[in-house]
Amino acid sequence: MSKVRHEIEAKYRQLQQRLLARHGETARYEAGDENFGAEYARLLQAADELLAFEKTIPAKLAEPERQLSERIVRISWLGQTAVALVLIVFTFALGHSAWWLVVLVPHCIATLSLSFQKVTDKNHRFYRHLTIGLHLECLLVALITLSVISLWFVILAIIGWLVLAVTVSEGPGDAVKKGQSR
Repeated sequence: MSKVRHEIEAKYRQLQQRLLARHGETARYEAGDENFGAEYARLLQAADELLAFEKTIPAKLAEPERQLSERIVRISWLGQTAVALVLIVFTFALGHSAWWLVVLVPHCIATLSLSFQKVTDKNHRFYRHLTIGLHLECLLVALITLSVISLWFVILAIIGWLVLAVTVSEGPGDAVKKGQSR
């Protein structure tokens, strides 16, 4: 059992036991007794604590995977920024035209700016999968820049950038809502 799951279960059992103890204390008094009101308020407070904790369980369980996704996303996007910078250097080293900067500079700026994208427990898988598209886009840009494939593939690279930009701007929630409304 994972450490996080173990900690959650221990805290949950503790809150359940506290609620049970409060229930036992409250049951000792009759409804008209002067101590009943105070004990009943403590019982309700213990129940509220348990319910509030239950609401946090999904986020706490997803936290280790969210942290992994955050590292994957950040490293991927920063890595692609580094690749873009290397390609800019290669452009000059290989004697290519400065027009290649029209392709490479926006790619570099976009990957750098998106490397600090907020990764939450609800959207972490979305951004982790989005990095696959980013790697494909970067591979395409690298192959075009190094003249391995035809310059006509720039059109495909631009389409890829647009798809990535729209996907990032919509986010995971909007894509899911559109899919459900069909």
